[in-house]
Amino acid sequence: MSKLKDRAYMEMALALAEKARGWTSPNPYVGALIVKNDSVVGWGFHERSGKPHAEILALDRAGLRAQDATAYITLEPCTHWGRTPPCIDRLLKSPLQRIVLSDIDPNPKVNRKGLKRLRQAGIQVSVGLLKEKNQRLNEVYYKYITRKMPHITLKAAMSMDGKIATRRFVSNWISSTAAREYMHLVRGEQDAILVGINTILKDDPLLTVRHSHWKGKRILRIILDSQLRIPLKAKIFDTLSLGDILIFTRNDPPAQKAEKLRKNGATVISMGGSASGIDLKNCLHWLGKNEVSSVLVEGGGRVFTSFLEKNLVDKLLLSVSPKLIGGSAAVGWFQGQGVAAVSESLPFKKNRVFEIGGDTIIEGYL
Repeated sequence: MSKLKDRAYMEMALALAEKARGWTSPNPYVGALIVKNDSVVGWGFHERSGKPHAEILALDRAGLRAQDATAYITLEPCTHWGRTPPCIDRLLKSPLQRIVLSDIDPNPKVNRKGLKRLRQAGIQVSVGLLKEKNQRLNEVYYKYITRKMPHITLKAAMSMDGKIATRRFVSNWISSTAAREYMHLVRGEQDAILVGINTILKDDPLLTVRHSHWKGKRILRIILDSQLRIPLKAKIFDTLSLGDILIFTRNDPPAQKAEKLRKNGATVISMGGSASGIDLKNCLHWLGKNEVSSVLVEGGGRVFTSFLEKNLVDKLLLSVSPKLIGGSAAVGWFQGQGVAAVSESLPFKKNRVFEIGGDTIIEGYL
């Protein structure tokens, strides 16, 4: 098989993996393709956590046609029992002649163990084709599985002068309808949305996934509320069927209010903190232990600033509208004291810029 054909088939396998985006947490997005005599004879992708893995689906579809075929798999096959049996056993029993892997699984339970067993069985294996593209697709999984902390995306909609609300705390609507729809599409890819209590008090949001692409998608709603100021009649409590509600608060919260919130359907977790707020790192460790692999931080300005100043943000997604709000009292998306020298500023990496509905979307990494 030529390198050009290998690349084309791996692109197809990655496109299959992409179809699972938003549905497999805390597992990775994986696609598999089986090719014989320049024809695709089997394909599959891991659709949901607990369902058959991509390799198994591809082998089932290929059947006897897998004899002396080549498999293109976007991630090293698993070697351990989880919600499903290890894929490696089925691959070793298959009549495949060659396997092309995009990347090694960073999971310590799997890392290079699957590759070793395949090669010991005499199967030709190559690794690394379109590795960077696969790692970008699985950026959430790579962080979560190696650090046991969720991948953090900070999303903000702002004017050209960096304001996310007016001096009267009005933010509806800075961004265009099309940009807001896109951000709802992004919401569905996440395990959770996180906001501070001021966002709840000022906007009374639902924090649900309302894009047509994500029918039936539930999402965890996380609220940082150090003094449990959230109203018991907040609209979010009417949407429990669309996702659980988790409230992080400081130690020794008002017991009576905490009990009422629990009766309202929320989970209340006490975290360490100080006068300046809740310990965010402790919150992220708690989420990681509870298999929350991705969080979309949506506001407000103080929460954005806390995450940025504590270097807890992995990815920035900024929607910039061609408007000027002005005023020192208007809410900026990044506050705090700021750096003393330009050399201390936080640089964007791997930037991507595009337009939607007249707004400019800036995507970058920290």
